Amino acid sequence: MYKDIALAVEGGGMRGAYSAGVLDVFLDNGIKFGACAGTSAGATHLCSYLSEQRERNKRLDTIHSASKRYMSWGNLIRTGDFFELDYCYNQIPRVVDPFDFEKFRENTAETKFYAVATNLETGGPEYLLTRDLDKPEDMDKIRASASLPLMSHIVEVEGMKLLDGGVGDSIPFEVFTGMGYQKQVVIVTQPEGFVKKPNSMIPLFKIIYRKYPKFIEAARNRHIRYNQCLRTLEERVAQGSAFMIRPSAEFKISRLEKDKSKLVELYDMGVKDTTALMPKLLEFLEK
Repeated sequence: MYKDIALAVEGGGMRGAYSAGVLDVFLDNGIKFGACAGTSAGATHLCSYLSEQRERNKRLDTIHSASKRYMSWGNLIRTGDFFELDYCYNQIPRVVDPFDFEKFRENTAETKFYAVATNLETGGPEYLLTRDLDKPEDMDKIRASASLPLMSHIVEVEGMKLLDGGVGDSIPFEVFTGMGYQKQVVIVTQPEGFVKKPNSMIPLFKIIYRKYPKFIEAARNRHIRYNQCLRTLEERVAQGSAFMIRPSAEFKISRLEKDKSKLVELYDMGVKDTTALMPKLLEFLEK
């Protein structure tokens, strides 16, 4: 285990299939970190990494996601959540594709795991320490991190009203410096050259979240913070304090993609890229 190094994983919806490939290569090579943080899909994918269930994320992304119970506009119309809560957070981990809760607990006793969500009242990120997904309150932290604005109900955790972590901190690596982790490995789900654009849905945010002006402001300025975050990350990579893994080629995939072939291709890219980078990654980890 690399106790003094932290891992940060960006979200991005179904672009997380890339992270699934990266994390499986980490499992193959026995790579563990002192701390991990994931935003949205980054948090959900870290769960199966910390339970050491190779290819479970791949199954979730390429097989289970095809189910209308997993995600559909019908769910949103009927329940107010695009992702069916019982199916995603109860049926899948307990019946459909069992999650190793015990192994997860073992690993989170050694590796601090933070699910990143956005606080609607402050507009800022919350880093939710998560230890035991067998407990509803910890599973709710993962759910909050992955609850997309306009497509999910607000999730209450520890008295806070929360939604998708991407609004507050899309690529959660900077927080680790303050925690004492001077080096970070960062998985980014957008290829080199990507520049985030302003959110075109802000007029709807102003209606739906009118009680939370700081959240609206955070959503309005998200693209500015995101692009600055990438610049900071690239600077740290150049300085040798961060190691970034990102897609080696551009790809066309939607945030809510269901095309299995595209998702498998993206997963495979994650495996291929990480395997190719492994000598440099190990050199970074061992310094």
